[in-house]
Amino acid sequence: MPGHRALQSRVHSALDTCVESQGVDFKESAAMAVLQYKLIRTAMAMANLRDGGVIVIGASERGPSWDLTGISEVHLNSYAVDELVDAINRFASPPIAVELVLVPYRAGPSFLAVNIREFGETPIVCRRDGPPGSGLKQGLVYVRPPGVARTSEVRTADEMHDLLDLAAEKRARRILETARRIGMQAPAPDRPFDDELEGL
Repeated sequence: MPGHRALQSRVHSALDTCVESQGVDFKESAAMAVLQYKLIRTAMAMANLRDGGVIVIGASERGPSWDLTGISEVHLNSYAVDELVDAINRFASPPIAVELVLVPYRAGPSFLAVNIREFGETPIVCRRDGPPGSGLKQGLVYVRPPGVARTSEVRTADEMHDLLDLAAEKRARRILETARRIGMQAPAPDRPFDDELEGL
């Protein structure tokens, strides 16, 4: 599928450079129960990014380098799309669109890609507290700050401004699409000077 090809290309590029970013996060191979709350928190932050993001499971940092072992078969078998989506959306408000795709890498190991779509119209807010140590707190908005590969709650006016700008852009686009669908047209621009000069 074209969407999966684009996702595979994005995962390959991330693994080629071994660089995490706003939209790319690596997790070591582990069962879903072990990574669950980290995935939920990162997913909510990535859904608040333009174009969303991808979590790549199967890469672990070992000092200055990355160990690209891929996801083990035992760990892979612990992941089910419906279960992960349900786990994320127990905390995310509104719900997040999530895909799981197994991506083979350069005739070597395979990595599990958790593809997170950007929010529809309303930024994602955490709807409930998670267990102690999960980092999930009701009412918080999580983001991936520019220039760093980490997830945090909104802490500055600039971070909130960027998120609200994206939401306003989406809302404006929806209004224009609705206007076109029902046949509304933009009014013609005023031309007072053209009218006054007509015939000269």
